[in-house]
Amino acid sequence: MKKTIAILFVFLLAIKAYPQSKPGKVDVGDKAFDIKGLDETGKEIKLSDYYGKKYILLNVTATYCDGCWRTYDHMNEAQEKYGDKLKVISFHLDDHIEQWNKIAKHSKIDFKCTSIWKTENKNQISKTYQIDALPSFFIIDKEGIIVEKWAGISKIKMNWKLKKHL
Repeated sequence: MKKTIAILFVFLLAIKAYPQSKPGKVDVGDKAFDIKGLDETGKEIKLSDYYGKKYILLNVTATYCDGCWRTYDHMNEAQEKYGDKLKVISFHLDDHIEQWNKIAKHSKIDFKCTSIWKTENKNQISKTYQIDALPSFFIIDKEGIIVEKWAGISKIKMNWKLKKHL
């Protein structure tokens, strides 16, 4: 009986010591939830297409997010600088691609990175990634593990975090 209690105690301590994300949610240190959808050309894309090949800079954005518009040039620069090691992907929480294109044209933004527009369960994906501010960014390593997470428009922060991992 004492041996059973001791084993149970050690097991409970191990569970408590092991970092776990919230049920159904991902955070730094967790395997990224595999977002699947259609890119801006209608081609099917998923995050796992790049596992084993490149790091991913995942940007969660929306057409209605004013600050998000200030990050597209930063992401273009990152894709150009680290293109052999990095794939930049923007995941759009809304489906207003025509409006986005109109604003981008008016603002002279030529976003050269990949966008995921059409996907199922956008609200669930937002909850899974715990999006509470836009834009939100995630760096996902080649094994599909989230190694960085932050929100905001700071180019300096983005560059520092990318340089840290690439």
